[in-house]
Formats: sequence, C-alpha cells, structure tokens
Amino acid sequence: MNFGALVELVPRLLGRAFASDFQRHHAADDERTQLAAAPQPVQDPLAQDYVAWRRAVLWVSGVLLALGALIAAIEHRSVAEQAASAQAAGEGRTIAGVELQQVIAQLTQNIGPSNLAILDGLQEFLLFVKIACAVLTLAAAWQWLRIRRSRALARWGWLVVLALPLLVSAWPWGQSLDFSHLERNQFGQAIQNSALVKQQVALAIAAVLLSTIAPKLVALFPGIMRSSLCLKTLLPEASAPGWLAVVFAPFLVGFLLLFVCFLSQVQGSWLLLGGIAGLAFGPILYVRKAAELVRPHTAAEVGAVVGRVRSTAGFANVIGVALLTWYLFDLDEIGWANAIHLLLEAAGGLFLTMVVIGDVTLALLAFSQRQSAQFQGSDLRAQYEQRLQALAGAGLTDVEGALGMQDLARLRQVGRS
Repeated sequence: MNFGALVELVPRLLGRAFASDFQRHHAADDERTQLAAAPQPVQDPLAQDYVAWRRAVLWVSGVLLALGALIAAIEHRSVAEQAASAQAAGEGRTIAGVELQQVIAQLTQNIGPSNLAILDGLQEFLLFVKIACAVLTLAAAWQWLRIRRSRALARWGWLVVLALPLLVSAWPWGQSLDFSHLERNQFGQAIQNSALVKQQVALAIAAVLLSTIAPKLVALFPGIMRSSLCLKTLLPEASAPGWLAVVFAPFLVGFLLLFVCFLSQVQGSWLLLGGIAGLAFGPILYVRKAAELVRPHTAAEVGAVVGRVRSTAGFANVIGVALLTWYLFDLDEIGWANAIHLLLEAAGGLFLTMVVIGDVTLALLAFSQRQSAQFQGSDLRAQYEQRLQALAGAGLTDVEGALGMQDLARLRQVGRS
C-alpha cells in the first residue's frame, strides 16, 4: 500500500469507526472486491459492511492501545527508581546520577531486595499484558479478511487485557511481602515501622493495579452499549440490541457513581463531578428513550431514530470526556504522560469491546432466532404462555413498571404543564 492509498484509507476507517452506523457507512468497492476474493469469501453486501466495520474499529483500537503501551514502556521504571523520584519530589527537588543511585540503594535496603523483585515483576507483567493486548488487536485488524481468525484474536486480546489484571489484582500482594528485616535492630519501634512500611507498599500496589484496571472497566459498559446501538443499525428489525443498551445503561450509571464516590474522597473536584455527570447523561437518555430503541424498525427509519438519541447523548459524553481529561491533567499525582496513557487505554478498550461484544451478540442473535423458531412450533409454547399469564396477573410482566418508565412519563407531563 502506497502513501496515497494510506492517506485515503485512514479518514475512511476513522469515520466508520467513530460513527458505527451501518445506515451511513458501507464497505468501499475495493473492500468488497477483497472480501469476495478472501480465503473465506464474503459475497453478501450486508456481511461485507459488517466485516469492513470490524476492520475499521480494530485498527483504531489497535493503534490507540499500541500508543498507550508504547508510552507505558517508555515511562516504565523500577519501583526503587519511582520511590526515589517520589521522595525527591516530596522534598521539592530533583535527583540524578550518584545521588539517585545512593537513594535507590537505601530504599532497596529498607524495602528489601526480594520485595522489590516481586513488585518489579508485577509491574513488568502488567506492562506485558498491555503490549500483548495491543499486538493481538493489531493482528486481528491485519487478519480482517480471515474472519474466524480475526474474531479469535480480538476475543483473546479482550480477555487478556480484562481478565488477567483482574485475576492478578485479586491476589493479596501486600501480604506476600516480608519486612522482617526491619525488626532486627530496634525491636519495639521497628515492629511498628515494618507494619507501616508494609501498609504503605500495599497502598502503592493497590494504586498501580487500580490505574491498570480502571481504564478497562470504564470502557466496558460504554463499549457494550455503543456496540448494541451499532448492531441496531445493522439489524433494525431486531429488538435485542436496543434492549442491551437499555439494560446496561443503569449498570454504567451505578459504576460511574461508585467511581466518583471513591475519587471524591481521595481527590475531590468539580471537574470530576461534571465529567461523571456528562458521561451519565447518555445512559439515562437511553432509558428514557427505551420505547424507541427496543421496538423493531425499518431500515429507512432506524438511522434517524438511533441517530437522534446518540447525537444528544454523544454531545453530553464529549463534554464529560473533556472535563475528565482536564481533571486528569490537573492532578499533580499523575503526570501528563500517564494521563495520556490512561486516556488511550480507555479509548482503545472501548473500541475493542465494541468489536468483541458485536461478534458475540451477532452470533447469539442468530442462535436465538433459530431457537425461537423451533420453540414456536413446540408443545412448550402453550405452557410458557400460561406461566407468563399467571405472572402477569400480579403485574410482574409490566415492562414500563419494571423500568420505571411510567414515572418518567409523569415527569414529562409535569414539565409540559
């Protein structure tokens, strides 16, 4: 691919990935030709549109994750070096050369070489996870014509970056460290010092693990919801994609509230509150517009229906992201490089989640449709309808009541009056 073709391709991929609307963006003629001649030929135009969308989103995700991993690798330092720099920053000065080595040697003696080896190993493993996820995502984008291989690579990349840090974080690393060497000289006072050092190191480990997991968790629910609305434009007759967006919306709001409750006590800021409020507006809007999102649509109307909801929510999300970005860059504890790294990881994780959830949801929708067709012609249908009627007698199957949509309707009526 020459430079001119790359310049033409990049805006196309970016526009397709960020819009994620199959009513507005379709596969290009050259992509349709490649897909028709692929090892696993794709002939149908709708399937070609979906594969071309996967290609765009995977490339955007892979590049963002690769840039984040690159920054993390450049900024990677041993725990002793980080502690020495933090100690000097607390004293309002910088150290380098011989003095830095002396401070590192003193910290190594205080913390313990074996403890530092464990901590450095943990940091290197988390860095490896980031690099592995970026490599798998870029490989999935490169193999976009081999759909099964691309799906497997994207799925493994998503599982690696989400599951492994969570499993590692569940291990009590602070309890695995040994500070008994601090008790050898002064018996009474040293016991208190060793416990204090162990507590401080455990808090530092928790902060490192939190900074690794937070971008993935922040991207999880928005990725699921954005993927669901994207599939709604691909399959406008289906109700399940709209339901996924509506059902996961309250979970995202709850997670954001939990996130802001923790950070407000550690580092409260009006920028943080405003950013979280902007990000929470979209999920609340999805619930308010549930009746429009979950009903079947025609291909001609789905673009306008989904577009109105997403444009309003997207405007609030842009404001929320801008405020949170301002908040991150304003923190003294987080440097600019780390802030950019966190933002890149969150954005890359969001796009990767969109592809993986889209692949899984699409397969489950087809399976559910086949299973539903078999169920409609079976003897179990009558029994199932009787059970639903029994539950309906107590008002347990009222969708509007379960979602609280009646209360929202009353509030709208009050506002109009």
